[in-house]
Amino acid sequence: MGGGIGGLTAAIALRRKGVDVEVLEQAPELAAVGASLQLGPNALRLADALGLLPAMRETGVLTPAVELRRWDDDTVLLRTELGPPMEEHFGAPQLDFFRPDLHAVLTRHVPASALRLGARVVRLEQDAAAVSVLLDDGTAVGADAAVAADGLGSPLRNQLTGIDDPVFSGTVVYRGIVPAEDVADLDLPRTNVYWLGPNRHGVSYWLSARRLLAATVAVRDAEWSRESWTLEVPAEEAVAHVEDWSPQLRERLRRSRTMLRGAVYVRPPLDRWAYGRVALLGDAAHAMAPFQAQGAAQAIEDAVVLAACLRSTDEGSVPQALQRYEQIRRPRTTQVQVMSRGRELRNHLPDGPEQQQRDAQFANGDPLRQSAWLYGYDLEADLLGHA
Repeated sequence: MGGGIGGLTAAIALRRKGVDVEVLEQAPELAAVGASLQLGPNALRLADALGLLPAMRETGVLTPAVELRRWDDDTVLLRTELGPPMEEHFGAPQLDFFRPDLHAVLTRHVPASALRLGARVVRLEQDAAAVSVLLDDGTAVGADAAVAADGLGSPLRNQLTGIDDPVFSGTVVYRGIVPAEDVADLDLPRTNVYWLGPNRHGVSYWLSARRLLAATVAVRDAEWSRESWTLEVPAEEAVAHVEDWSPQLRERLRRSRTMLRGAVYVRPPLDRWAYGRVALLGDAAHAMAPFQAQGAAQAIEDAVVLAACLRSTDEGSVPQALQRYEQIRRPRTTQVQVMSRGRELRNHLPDGPEQQQRDAQFANGDPLRQSAWLYGYDLEADLLGHA
């Protein structure tokens, strides 16, 4: 497994169940990159059970509310109280993170002895008794099971399923980061803000114990850009896509010291995740558009279910345990993949009858109750249902 959010969480969860784990990470050091992400209650209840939530609270930001606004004049279409109401409703909060901060929390909970850095996996070989993970230096790492948590471009997925290149969704996302001192004069609220408009939407929220502000814009029909967490571009490139939009959004983008551009790539849902003694996890299994803010959360759910399925499993029953993991997780993540794509289309409606109908639905909605299928997910019941 790799050293990203899914792989590290899986290592933590498996170790909590008494399973020996080695994380094989191709990078020479665990230096996380990227900008912002959110974790909802469905992920943070699991993090709490793993003993991670106190550390996550220290660096994540508990937002009091989220507002959906009209793109041009900042008209509030919907305001949802989060903070304590969400935590009371779902048993855990939503926290907003600077990705390197979250990665650092996870890394601290994996002992150095369980991390092998600079380990580039080139292929897997297995038989009925074991699996062998082959590295580019010729080393073979033997195990009872292997987990491919190697991201969107997973070469191990390609080996197992055949070549299946990620598909460009048609959307490019600009992710800006602004130090708090650079926007102090704007007197910004603590509320998360989404601006919805034709073929675009913008997002802004606080990160890193409110030391940083995220300023993001997603652009449909933009020029192709390779998928990347590290492709840095001038902030003006993002601003140019929202010239007629809310000055509040434009100003936050303009002041970003770091602006990362990345195309949104997705993969079609798989019919199969488990292959004998090998299973897929996280983006390798179910890369999805980011518009439901569930990519990292679903990887965390994967990790905890995987650990539950492998607990007390002897070496002979590993394939059956991985099949159970697949049966539990695949329907859920497929639903989230589909909903994420639908959210993108809904966010980007042009002005007109469909947009007006959407806005009327916002005005009459009950977002927390409508999100129960996502945030209130009962993992234990799912495990019992697939015993």
